[in-house]
Amino acid sequence: MKKLFLLGLAVVAPMLSWCQDFRGHFINEELKVKLELNADSATIGVPGLPDEFCYGYLQGNLNGTWIILKVVKRKENKLTVRAVCDNGSDAQTLELTLDEKGGLSMRQIDDALIKTIEGKKYVKLPKVVAFHR
Repeated sequence: MKKLFLLGLAVVAPMLSWCQDFRGHFINEELKVKLELNADSATIGVPGLPDEFCYGYLQGNLNGTWIILKVVKRKENKLTVRAVCDNGSDAQTLELTLDEKGGLSMRQIDDALIKTIEGKKYVKLPKVVAFHR
Protein backbone atom coordinates (compact mmCIF):
# COMPACT_ATOMS: atom_id res chain seq x y z
CA MET A 1 0.00 0.00 0.00
CA LYS A 2 2.82 2.37 0.87
CA LYS A 3 4.57 1.66 -2.45
CA LEU A 4 1.33 2.33 -4.35
CA PHE A 5 0.92 5.67 -2.55
CA LEU A 6 4.51 6.70 -3.32
CA LEU A 7 4.11 5.66 -6.96
CA GLY A 8 0.93 7.73 -7.22
CA LEU A 9 2.67 10.70 -5.61
CA ALA A 10 5.61 10.36 -8.01
CA VAL A 11 3.23 10.51 -10.97
CA VAL A 12 1.01 13.37 -9.71
CA ALA A 13 3.64 15.66 -8.14
CA PRO A 14 5.36 16.70 -11.40
CA MET A 15 1.98 17.46 -12.97
CA LEU A 16 1.06 19.71 -10.05
CA SER A 17 4.38 21.56 -10.14
CA TRP A 18 4.13 22.61 -13.79
CA CYS A 19 0.48 23.60 -13.41
CA GLN A 20 1.42 25.99 -10.63
CA ASP A 21 3.86 27.75 -12.94
CA PHE A 22 0.96 28.81 -15.18
CA ARG A 23 -0.40 30.97 -12.35
CA GLY A 24 0.45 34.50 -11.46
CA HIS A 25 1.03 38.01 -12.63
CA PHE A 26 3.34 38.46 -15.64
CA ILE A 27 4.42 41.76 -17.18
CA ASN A 28 6.26 43.23 -20.17
CA GLU A 29 7.40 46.75 -19.27
CA GLU A 30 8.53 47.67 -22.77
CA LEU A 31 5.08 47.12 -24.30
CA LYS A 32 3.24 48.12 -21.08
CA VAL A 33 1.22 44.89 -21.06
CA LYS A 34 0.34 42.61 -18.14
CA LEU A 35 -0.97 39.06 -18.07
CA GLU A 36 -2.97 37.66 -15.14
CA LEU A 37 -3.20 33.88 -15.39
CA ASN A 38 -4.55 30.84 -13.54
CA ALA A 39 -4.61 27.92 -15.96
CA ASP A 40 -5.99 25.54 -13.33
CA SER A 41 -9.44 27.10 -12.98
CA ALA A 42 -11.50 30.10 -14.03
CA THR A 43 -11.13 32.05 -10.78
CA ILE A 44 -9.77 35.39 -11.98
CA GLY A 45 -12.27 38.22 -12.05
CA VAL A 46 -12.96 39.78 -15.43
CA PRO A 47 -12.05 43.50 -15.35
CA GLY A 48 -15.23 45.58 -15.44
CA LEU A 49 -17.52 42.58 -14.81
CA PRO A 50 -17.48 41.85 -11.07
CA ASP A 51 -19.55 38.64 -11.19
CA GLU A 52 -17.73 36.98 -14.13
CA PHE A 53 -14.61 34.82 -13.90
CA CYS A 54 -12.04 33.60 -16.43
CA TYR A 55 -8.67 31.83 -16.66
CA GLY A 56 -6.91 35.16 -17.04
CA TYR A 57 -6.63 38.31 -19.07
CA LEU A 58 -4.17 40.40 -21.04
CA GLN A 59 -4.40 44.11 -20.35
CA GLY A 60 -2.45 47.32 -20.78
CA ASN A 61 -1.52 49.41 -23.77
CA LEU A 62 -3.76 47.27 -26.04
CA ASN A 63 -6.94 47.64 -28.05
CA GLY A 64 -9.09 46.47 -25.14
CA THR A 65 -8.71 43.73 -22.55
CA TRP A 66 -8.16 40.22 -23.89
CA ILE A 67 -9.98 37.66 -21.75
CA ILE A 68 -8.77 34.04 -21.64
CA LEU A 69 -11.98 32.03 -21.80
CA LYS A 70 -10.71 28.54 -22.55
CA VAL A 71 -7.64 26.37 -21.97
CA VAL A 72 -7.41 24.37 -25.19
CA LYS A 73 -4.35 22.17 -24.66
CA ARG A 74 -1.67 21.57 -22.04
CA LYS A 75 1.75 20.07 -22.42
CA GLU A 76 4.68 19.95 -20.06
CA ASN A 77 5.76 23.58 -20.40
CA LYS A 78 3.25 24.83 -23.01
CA LEU A 79 -0.32 25.97 -22.72
CA THR A 80 -2.65 26.81 -25.60
CA VAL A 81 -5.52 29.15 -24.73
CA ARG A 82 -8.34 30.93 -26.52
CA ALA A 83 -8.75 34.65 -25.79
CA VAL A 84 -11.38 37.15 -26.89
CA CYS A 85 -11.30 40.94 -26.89
CA ASP A 86 -13.66 42.49 -24.32
CA ASN A 87 -15.62 44.27 -27.06
CA GLY A 88 -16.17 40.93 -28.82
CA SER A 89 -14.67 42.04 -32.12
CA ASP A 90 -11.68 39.67 -32.21
CA ALA A 91 -10.60 36.29 -30.90
CA GLN A 92 -7.10 34.85 -30.80
CA THR A 93 -5.40 31.54 -30.03
CA LEU A 94 -2.31 32.02 -27.89
CA GLU A 95 0.48 29.60 -27.02
CA LEU A 96 2.13 30.29 -23.65
CA THR A 97 5.53 28.70 -23.02
CA LEU A 98 7.33 28.69 -19.67
CA ASP A 99 11.02 29.58 -19.63
CA GLU A 100 13.74 28.53 -17.18
CA LYS A 101 13.69 31.88 -15.35
CA GLY A 102 10.04 31.62 -14.27
CA GLY A 103 8.71 33.91 -17.00
CA LEU A 104 6.84 32.95 -20.12
CA SER A 105 6.56 33.81 -23.77
CA MET A 106 3.28 34.34 -25.58
CA ARG A 107 3.00 33.44 -29.26
CA GLN A 108 -0.02 34.50 -31.30
CA ILE A 109 -1.08 31.61 -33.50
CA ASP A 110 -3.84 33.20 -35.59
CA ASP A 111 -3.18 35.55 -38.50
CA ALA A 112 -5.05 38.54 -37.03
CA LEU A 113 -2.64 39.94 -34.44
CA ILE A 114 -3.50 41.77 -31.22
CA LYS A 115 -2.85 45.48 -31.60
CA THR A 116 -1.14 47.88 -29.23
CA ILE A 117 -1.54 51.64 -29.08
CA GLU A 118 1.43 53.86 -29.96
CA GLY A 119 0.62 57.54 -29.95
CA LYS A 120 -2.68 57.79 -31.78
CA LYS A 121 -2.21 54.70 -33.96
CA TYR A 122 -2.85 50.96 -33.63
CA VAL A 123 0.29 48.89 -34.19
CA LYS A 124 0.41 45.09 -34.31
CA LEU A 125 1.83 43.48 -31.20
CA PRO A 126 4.88 41.32 -32.02
CA LYS A 127 3.96 37.71 -32.81
CA VAL A 128 6.05 36.57 -29.80
CA VAL A 129 6.07 38.57 -26.55
CA ALA A 130 8.20 37.75 -23.47
CA PHE A 131 6.81 38.27 -19.96
CA HIS A 132 8.42 37.98 -16.54
CA ARG A 133 6.92 37.66 -13.07
